[in-house]
Amino acid sequence: MKNILSFLILLILSNAVLVAQETNRNYPDFSWDKVPLAFHFGKKSGLLTPREARFIAKHSNIICLEKAHAIGQFENTEDVIEKETQQFKKLNPDMKVIFYWNAFLDYPMYYAHHEYEKHPEWWLKTKDGKLDLKQGQYKRYDLSNPEVRKWWVDVASKAVIEGSTDGVFMDAFPQISDPKNKKLWGDEKYEAIQRGLKTMIKQTRDKIGPDKLIFYNGIRSKPERNLKADYLGDYLDYVDAIMLEHFGHSQSASKECMLRDIQELERAGKMGKIVIFKGWPCYPSSYKEFMDFEEKEKRKLAKERITFPLAAFLVGAQENAFFIYNWGYRMQYGCLDWYSEFDRPLGKPLGDAKYNGWEITREFEHQTVRINLETREAEIIQKK
Repeated sequence: MKNILSFLILLILSNAVLVAQETNRNYPDFSWDKVPLAFHFGKKSGLLTPREARFIAKHSNIICLEKAHAIGQFENTEDVIEKETQQFKKLNPDMKVIFYWNAFLDYPMYYAHHEYEKHPEWWLKTKDGKLDLKQGQYKRYDLSNPEVRKWWVDVASKAVIEGSTDGVFMDAFPQISDPKNKKLWGDEKYEAIQRGLKTMIKQTRDKIGPDKLIFYNGIRSKPERNLKADYLGDYLDYVDAIMLEHFGHSQSASKECMLRDIQELERAGKMGKIVIFKGWPCYPSSYKEFMDFEEKEKRKLAKERITFPLAAFLVGAQENAFFIYNWGYRMQYGCLDWYSEFDRPLGKPLGDAKYNGWEITREFEHQTVRINLETREAEIIQKK
């Protein structure tokens, strides 16, 4: 009986390993040797130069190319991302290139925009019949409409299945799920859109298959939601990766929000998901104040302020977590800047983070990390 029980336990463990391997077979290569990095930006003026592409391929295995990438050189984002993907694949066949395709906002720099414009019934309206526009100009998709979802999924599928990209980045989930939208759309429409989003994720998975990646954005704690919202549970069945976009920045700057975001980073990683963590150098300035600085001052401040967001990433990071640090989504916003912290040996974590109020510590083979979310102090100590 004891031998049978031991055999069953071994069988269960073996199957668990196989499932994990099956789940991760399409993930980008990952290593704890140094800080694991990702890239996510667009270069409006044109395609990346061979030198820029080589720099990225040398330092990371994953990049998401943003809307309007190379729009100054080409007419639509779809063609540009395909051309850029082919450049990366020649440099590194294992590079994961992700197609940015907003799940909610209609951007005119896509060829797909022209089809959307032909269908006013696809445009999201408020409960009083007015167009729901972002910043007064960008239409939103009515995800409760099955035709909208089919169109959206077909565009994603073309980029991933017919094209060379490795997956799709579904942006704007926090905008879709924000409960404040109930006042704009009404309760019934709000709930229909939430169901529509989940249906669209499943349809995307069915269309692109299990070997391609689905990213979504993402984890974002805000003061009015940080104790209630579950950013992971609603969407995890069919996705591979989550972005944590605004750590310590904008409306997510409180110590409570930062703690929740680190805990969500840790939780998502333990569930086997890729997590992209984006740190910002803008604090304590507002984003506008930071952007008003001269370029030299921005880069000086970015070097001075990297320790805090990097420490936050390290205390929560699990396998398949990747760090981004810059001040925007265009290449000129520090997206290819390099920091000495990225050259230092890190090594595997020696355990999970230890929490003591607002203080968090964690040990790696070659570094000790400490952070205080209340005082915004942090240190990363290199071991001898």
